[in-house]
Amino acid sequence: MELVDTHDLGSCAARREGSTPSRPTKLINTQTECLVINTHMILIEEYMKQSQVARQQHLRMDEPCLERGGQSMYLKGLMAHILGTTIPSGHRIHVCHACHNSQCSNPNHLYFGTPSENAIDRETNQPNSIWNKMVNKYGEQEARNMMRRNSNPSRAGKGNAGKPKSDEHRRAISEAIKLSYQRTGRISKGGRPRKNP
Repeated sequence: MELVDTHDLGSCAARREGSTPSRPTKLINTQTECLVINTHMILIEEYMKQSQVARQQHLRMDEPCLERGGQSMYLKGLMAHILGTTIPSGHRIHVCHACHNSQCSNPNHLYFGTPSENAIDRETNQPNSIWNKMVNKYGEQEARNMMRRNSNPSRAGKGNAGKPKSDEHRRAISEAIKLSYQRTGRISKGGRPRKNP
């Protein structure tokens, strides 16, 4: 692959159509006639070795959030382009929100972080524990009562123990258990579970 300095040539499509380029470029691959936009990318693994503070240097928190919807994992390519890194794959590198707004798509509010950094940040700024959800929904006193009622582990799952069951109810339980074992066996052998008839 030979790279030629062009400065006045446009994109591949513009060169092929003979139109004027929309903005000047620097390098073009002579074999494919396509632009080489960034020849000095940092590997994402090397970039992630920097401290969290160093990875947040590009942030501009004085700008407003841009709520466009979607999931932040789809912003990995955009973030890699802005930061000059390779695109991270898998779940080991997260797109974290410095603004603590999970709906924000503003790249100046986002940075690459580890799963643990993301979890610590999320819990520090938006605590969503089961206890907090219960208190928000039912109030603190009712949440305490609910926890007290459910605190006896010997009663867990035994709410109907000792109560009489009809023959139809017993057949339904038996059928449900049988189906459950059949599905489990198929899944463990690499097959897919069948839907209920």
